[in-house]
Formats: sequence, C-alpha cells, structure tokens
Amino acid sequence: MSSGNIGDIAAFVAAAEAGSFVAAARIRAMTRSGIAKSVGRLEGRLGVRLFHRTTRSLALTDDGRIFLDRCTQILSDLEDAELSMANGSGEPQGLLRLTAPATFGRVVILPVLNRFLASWPKLRAEVSLTDRVNDIIDDGYDLAIRIGEPREHGSLIARTLTRQQDVVVASPGYLSTRPPPLHPDDLTDHACLSYLSAGQHRGWRFAIDGRTASIRPRARLSLDGGEALRDAAISGAGLAYLPSYVVDDDVANDRLRTVLSAYAAPPVPICALYPSRRHLASKVRRFIDLVAAEL
Repeated sequence: MSSGNIGDIAAFVAAAEAGSFVAAARIRAMTRSGIAKSVGRLEGRLGVRLFHRTTRSLALTDDGRIFLDRCTQILSDLEDAELSMANGSGEPQGLLRLTAPATFGRVVILPVLNRFLASWPKLRAEVSLTDRVNDIIDDGYDLAIRIGEPREHGSLIARTLTRQQDVVVASPGYLSTRPPPLHPDDLTDHACLSYLSAGQHRGWRFAIDGRTASIRPRARLSLDGGEALRDAAISGAGLAYLPSYVVDDDVANDRLRTVLSAYAAPPVPICALYPSRRHLASKVRRFIDLVAAEL
C-alpha cells in the first residue's frame, strides 16, 4: 500500500468522523478540495461510492460504513505500531477501552487493571462494568470479557482465560433454621435469593441424571449485584447461587457454607474477546496475558 493510499484513507476517515469535507480539512490541515480529491481517488480505486453528497450534508453509504470500520482499525493499528517503535520496547500506551460483567469486573478485573496501569504510566483506561452485552465493534472497545460461551461471531477472536464454578451457599444461621437441601428439588422449601442480570433472573445450573439443567427457583429477594447477593446470604436471608470467586473467602471463614455440591454443574468459560487483527496492540495483548496469568 502506497503512502498516497494511506493519506486518502486518513482523509476519508476524517471526513466520515467530522461529517463534512470542510471540518475534515481543518483536522487534516488540508484544503476542502484536497479532502474531496482524496475521497474521490479512493472511490475510484474501490469502484464504490463512499458518501451520499448534497450541498448541505455528507452521509456514509452502506459500503462507506463497512469500509470505515476497516479503515479505523487500520489507522489504529498503524498508530499503535508507530508508538511502539517510537518507544522502542512496545510499551503499552494510549487508551485501553474494555467492558466486563459487573461483579466479575469489580472483584477480579479492576484489581488487575490497577496493577497494570501502575506498571505502564503512559496508559489510560476506560471501563464499562455491566451485565449488558456491549457491541465490541460498534461501541469501540479494544477488549470484552464474557462469561459463558461467547455469542458474538464474525471477526472477533475469543481466548479462554479461566472457568467459572458456581456454588449454592447459605449462612450457618440460616441453615440452623431448617434442613439443608439435599437435591435441587428441595429448593422449593427454601428462601432463595435471585441474581438479576440485565433485567433477567439468572438460572441456577445443576448436573442432574447426567445432564445439565437450569432452573429458576422462586425468589424471595432479587438483587442486581453479586456482592449484594453475597451480603444478603451472609445476613441469613436465604440460599444464593454465586460464582466461587465471590464467596471463597466467606466459605473459608465460615460466614457461608456450600450446599448441593454433589449437583454442581460443569464450570463455564470466561473469555476475552477482541477484534481480529494481524498485529494485536501491545496494550491489549499484555493486559490479556496478565489477566490470564492472574487467574
């Protein structure tokens, strides 16, 4: 690819992001006609129209939107490569944007990220901790953490970091008030606490008769955070179904006790998802490696 082609691509991206050739010209320190000629050359080489043009507006065509996604990634990779070479060691720098599930993000990801930022002072981070599934490409994330089999397809790469084992727990005080459940069917006789994830009651998975079954016990109390659910269980409010990393310390200190361990379902994968790139940015690669090592 010639340097002229790169310049035409940069002019196209600037025009698409700024919404006009005039604004793009200011950004690129070019003339309006220079931007227009760059875009015209690009359209000529591609054989497609990238913009719908009127005297008052500039809007991407369908081909233009598809091409913009690719061009934005190309320019981002070039910037990362330039920064790495300028630094001489591939030091992570710039902005790292990532999204992760709320509880896993707070309990596991944020402590690792804090150490990562402390190690690389030229790096900044923007983090979205939510149980809603953000679109990695459309929302501009470098990296997403997903629990369970990833639903995204296409140009995303998935790397399994670890696996999540879920357990049913209750406080010693609660278990002293009634017999502990010996089978998942016994949950109907107990106060169950439900985890509301993105507005949905999370299912409790069990291995029953050689298969994995998901049930949703009738909840006496529903909460939208794993840590809040753990605190409710410690207070004696009932049985909670939570990832082991949320309650391990409480079980070790007898604030909570596990039940129904014989019916524990197989663990689910926790994956890092990122856009497919020939050369993965140093900031993304190093952070994924650190999380994997920590887990």
